[in-house]
Parts: sequence; structure tokens; C-alpha cells
Amino acid sequence: MNLQEEQEKIYGEIDRIGREANPDVGCFHDGVAFPDEYLGARTKVLWVLKNSYDETDEDGNPASDGQDIRCWFGSPHGTPMFTKMALVSYCLEQGIGRYDDSLLADRDAVLRSLRKTALVDLSKLPGASSVTDRQLKEEFALFQDVVRWQLDLYAPDIMIFGNTLHLCHGLFEGLDYKNPLHSYVEDGDCMLRSFTDSGGKHLYLEAYHPSYPGGYARYVDVILRAAADWRI
Repeated sequence: MNLQEEQEKIYGEIDRIGREANPDVGCFHDGVAFPDEYLGARTKVLWVLKNSYDETDEDGNPASDGQDIRCWFGSPHGTPMFTKMALVSYCLEQGIGRYDDSLLADRDAVLRSLRKTALVDLSKLPGASSVTDRQLKEEFALFQDVVRWQLDLYAPDIMIFGNTLHLCHGLFEGLDYKNPLHSYVEDGDCMLRSFTDSGGKHLYLEAYHPSYPGGYARYVDVILRAAADWRI
């Protein structure tokens, strides 16, 4: 199966659903920016987030005419959110177990790791900087079959959920959402919960959204620790 060709079919379905839901805005084409680089990654990492942020018009409505993962991950801006995501992929690719500030001495090299990373949003419709669970559930219901199609196509080793697993855990056969493998608590704050499927072949991490305020070390290290614990 050609990943790029299959992804283009997915984009066609996303656009069809999006036009029916709201013909005035364009949908986000998420997934994989550079299929060959993603497929060649040492560890295939896929983030499951909520929806893509978009600027709004004077009435407060999303102003997008469509966005593409190749623009976001091809020339990524070094925002804290994208940097956290890139650091996770970079450290896993390089076999680095802990974050260190020296990693960002070559920020461009770190950000290039997004080329080996996948991103799937539960909703493909553009949204504001925050979204309620109710709205997200309604929009996810529109795209649920597409999301399942994407997850099957990209076949990641590790999936990281930015406060989204509680909405979509039913997609994953063999995942017992009520019984995490580990809970990682720091200073009384549950930073992350990890799960595996019945065969232990995939790791599912329920984490804060990467845009959540906080330093790189605290966010990245707990993900790297969970990945290391899974591999033992």
C-alpha cells in the first residue's frame, strides 16, 4: 500500500465530510507530512490532538480555507507546542532518555524530527484556541471513521493523546481504559497515564496537551520514561 496515495484518499473524505458540516471553512489535512521519513523512523510516534487552531473573522468564525500538515511540519515554527512534540521524536530517534537544554542548541535539527512524526486530530474542522468536550465529541462523531482509517494506515508504535484518549479509547481493541499500566505522578499531579493493548505491541499515553504551559523537561521526560518502562 502506498501511504501517500492512501492519505490523499483520506483527504478527499475529510473534505467531503467537512463541506457537509460547514461549507464556509476548509478542513485541516493532518496525518504524515513526509511518508518516507515517517516510515523510516526508529519509533513511529503519532499524536492524537483535538483540532487545529485557526484565526477567526470579525464574527468569531474560523477563517481558514484549509491547512495542510506539510506546511506545519515541513517548515515548523518553534512554538513551545511543536518543540515539545519534536523533542519527543528526536529523543526517541537518538536513544536519549532525558531532556537537556543542550538539545536545543541545534533547534532546527530537533524540529526536523516532526518530519518523522504523525498528527491526527479528532476533528478536522478549524477551531479556536480551546474547545469544549461537548463540541469536540460532536465533531469527532463526524470524523470517527476517518480517524480510525488514519490510525490503521499510520500503524504507530506509540500514540500520545493530548487530553483526548477519554474521548476515543473505544477505537482501540484490547485497551482497558479503566486500568492503566502506569500512572506517573509528580508533586501530586498526574502527568501521564500509560496503557497497552492486550498484546503489548502498542503504547498509548494519556498526557496533557503539548500546548499546556510548562517547561520542556517536565513534559518530555515523563513521556520518555513511560516509553522506556514499556520496552523493559
